[in-house]
Amino acid sequence: MKLLRFLSIVGLIVALVLVVLLTYDSKNESAPPRCGGYRNDQTISISSTKLNAEVVKTSAELEKGLSGRPCIESNQAMLFDFGTPSTYAIWMKDMRFPIDIVWIDSYHKVVGVERDVSPSTYPDRFINKEQPAQYVLEMKANLTKSLNINLGTEIRF
Repeated sequence: MKLLRFLSIVGLIVALVLVVLLTYDSKNESAPPRCGGYRNDQTISISSTKLNAEVVKTSAELEKGLSGRPCIESNQAMLFDFGTPSTYAIWMKDMRFPIDIVWIDSYHKVVGVERDVSPSTYPDRFINKEQPAQYVLEMKANLTKSLNINLGTEIRF
């Protein structure tokens, strides 16, 4: 009888913990971001909007990009710093969510935009052939539309 009561209490505690974890408010500032551990290396400013960007520079980081991550929030981004202006290809290898891709020149002006690029496009590569870019900014799909990012838009960082 005591064992049955003990198991009932343990079961109740486990159930309560699960309910709390499943209903935890993701907007709570103390909650970890639901999209995982993005570093906040650089603040990106587009008009009055600020994005927390993880900056990648090494060849391993540049190749991996956002691959394998579960998602990206609308205030997060990844900034690829290639070091010198050229034509850089972006692919969706091992991606789990669509993104917008923005090519930026050495003067921090947008020289190319691809919107709502799906993971299903892999192994296709997206290349901005119009003008050389030094940076590529990846962000949540369709965010470029809501932020009115077009050719010539200034990206401050």
